[in-house]
Amino acid sequence: MDLLQMRYFQEVAKHQHLTKAAQALNVSQPALSKTISKLEQRLGYKLFNRSGRKIQLNPLGEAYLQVVDNVFREIQKGEKELAFLAEKQNNLVSVAVTIPTILPELLAGFLDVYPNARFRQYQAFAERLKNQLESGEIDVAISTFPIEGEDLEWRPIIEEEIFLAVPSSHPLADREDIALIEVKNDPFIVMPPGYGFRDMTEQFCGEAGFYPDFAFEGDETGVTYELVSKGLGVAFSPSLIRSKRLSTLPVKELRISQPVCTRTVGLVWHKDRHQTDAVQEFIRYATGFLEQVKAQASS
Repeated sequence: MDLLQMRYFQEVAKHQHLTKAAQALNVSQPALSKTISKLEQRLGYKLFNRSGRKIQLNPLGEAYLQVVDNVFREIQKGEKELAFLAEKQNNLVSVAVTIPTILPELLAGFLDVYPNARFRQYQAFAERLKNQLESGEIDVAISTFPIEGEDLEWRPIIEEEIFLAVPSSHPLADREDIALIEVKNDPFIVMPPGYGFRDMTEQFCGEAGFYPDFAFEGDETGVTYELVSKGLGVAFSPSLIRSKRLSTLPVKELRISQPVCTRTVGLVWHKDRHQTDAVQEFIRYATGFLEQVKAQASS
């Protein structure tokens, strides 16, 4: 299939005149005539009836014109589809988060200023996050632990204190702060293995000198607080970035005096990979969003 020959044929068929068709195509008439002759030779039959300077489609030419028109319609359709997919791809942001509770407010705010953006969101696992960034599976991550790598850019933004959530009926609920060792015999409600918050729980308890007794495991933070409120265990609770449902539950948050329990919240991305405008805008917006959370907490 020679698209140039087909395009020239389509134009001659439209004008039924070689000179006019040549002018429309911005080619010489001899070059156009030669191209049409090559097309007819390749197909093996004449497409036009010629009489002097007159040229007119014959029945075979009329049938072939329908084929050619269909071919160019499909090409045009395909080009439009590619343009749509390219635009969609340019507006796609693949993001992984270790704290999904921030997503509704964060994404809604970003879509207000970048309404064409589309998201592919992942729940981040500690052991996978670095590989996802390096492989290009995700563009950016909002992480509660530093992600280090030669090609990765880690931008810490918030140093967040971690409290201990206990049911309001707990013997320590009337306290403002505790040493973590005081709840070494309490059952803990935790995230499953692989989640950063699970690793953090084990780390803090280890620093306090004990290994926690895991009563329940679940990957939904709202359910975690529900279980705490029912008196089924205790759980670590972020002081800044957390579910708003916590304030509506009969749960008391205690400051931990020993050991120091904090986590760092920041953004990480592959610094050497091309970033679309949408990804760059999202990094700027998410940075501002987290900085605003930090400012509100200190005001």
